Amino acid sequence: MRNLRYTFALLWWAWTAEVLAQGTGPLSDIAVSDSSTTYLVFNGPVSLVDVGMANSYQVKIEANAVFVRAKKKKPAPSPILVRYGSSYWMGRLVYSARPVLKLYDFHAGTLIPGNGLGFAPPGSPAGNASAMGNPALHQAEVESKLSSLRQAKEEHRSVAVVAHDLVLSLANIRHDQRFTYLRFKVINKANIDYRVDFTDFQLVENATGKFLGKKKNQARRPLASTGGEESQNIAGRSTGYLTYAIPLYAATDKGYLEVTLRELHGARVLVLPIPSKVINRAATI
Repeated sequence: MRNLRYTFALLWWAWTAEVLAQGTGPLSDIAVSDSSTTYLVFNGPVSLVDVGMANSYQVKIEANAVFVRAKKKKPAPSPILVRYGSSYWMGRLVYSARPVLKLYDFHAGTLIPGNGLGFAPPGSPAGNASAMGNPALHQAEVESKLSSLRQAKEEHRSVAVVAHDLVLSLANIRHDQRFTYLRFKVINKANIDYRVDFTDFQLVENATGKFLGKKKNQARRPLASTGGEESQNIAGRSTGYLTYAIPLYAATDKGYLEVTLRELHGARVLVLPIPSKVINRAATI
């Protein structure tokens, strides 16, 4: 086994040297912290992940996704190699205490907040500024409107999901010319704290369409959060509120916004669908 790993390491570094010699440019920087999880999504099932500094970063494979977290604060940057399907991708893990970008979607292109387009070509570098926490455009305005939203009365209690002694509901939704502002209510009926580690937003279209009469022909588009709090803790037997800003969009009658909350240490995942009529009819702020 040791000889096999040594041989693989030699092949890896030889391949890396060849790639760099061909002038493909710098590796994509992936922002990773020790307090939250970074997600990489690829266009095919992941069969291999190899990190140069395995003692500094923890990785997990799930279908076509890779979960990455730093094992300690401020580890040195490390190359990462991923084999998905019959293809390979290589990047560099870079520590950031508060990464702006936590979801890197190499299936539809890499999300880059604040670049005006939302996506870069698949596999292209995300850029150090985005990965390391460059403030998004209009950040002060976004935070000001989120602050106002926190003072509003709850309006959409019927849009809710109940699971694991937790209740997640949509409290408020607003739009301006650039962003959609969301406020969620979380009721923790359990005695154990619920710490929100990662919030995922996906616009789902063709939700009722059938493909070959069996599978749903859904189109999913990740939406990167532009404003709002980082990881939050909802204490046991208490109620808390979460606020976020995501890029402005509109959904069709067959579409909805899927919001997923993941727990830091645990498996209590909450998934809340927000219907298109609630999204499209929301007032401005």
